[in-house]
Amino acid sequence: MILAVLDPTTLVIHNITEIFKKTGIQEKEALNQTIEYLRSPSLKDIPFNKISSMLFAAIARKAAHGGMKKPPDRGNINDVAMISTLMPYCDAMFIDNICYNYLVEQPLCRELDYNTQLFSPNTKDEFIEYLEGVKNSASIEHIAKVKEVYGESRLKPFTTLFTYKNSKDNKNYNG
Repeated sequence: MILAVLDPTTLVIHNITEIFKKTGIQEKEALNQTIEYLRSPSLKDIPFNKISSMLFAAIARKAAHGGMKKPPDRGNINDVAMISTLMPYCDAMFIDNICYNYLVEQPLCRELDYNTQLFSPNTKDEFIEYLEGVKNSASIEHIAKVKEVYGESRLKPFTTLFTYKNSKDNKNYNG
């Protein structure tokens, strides 16, 4: 089958139907199964869908009410994808101030309760306190295992940014 350029919704329906067909389901039944799947009430509860939908709604709300200084860009879309993917599985996240502000306002902070502690550049002191708490709560056995697996140097914090020297003298240079 040759497909013309499809809008995203049609493409999703097509791809899901094709997956059903690969399992041996006939085309008409595969389309019915796809529709049933997409109408499932549990689909809206998938963490990625819920978080990304609410973040994009927050962005749209800000844009509609004049609270945005500049329109969303690729970076914002990447931020939403990253947060939507990782937030349900993280104890803490350090994110930019804009996304942090979306996530701590209503209704997002009430609806997206994944027990993830959120930090941003504006709350960096609280983040340092959080990290100190994590470090101080590590058992002797845990510290010993970190040394065994990663070496003694992993217990020393990074105090500088990683840099890449762009020179032919650098053995990692690929130029």
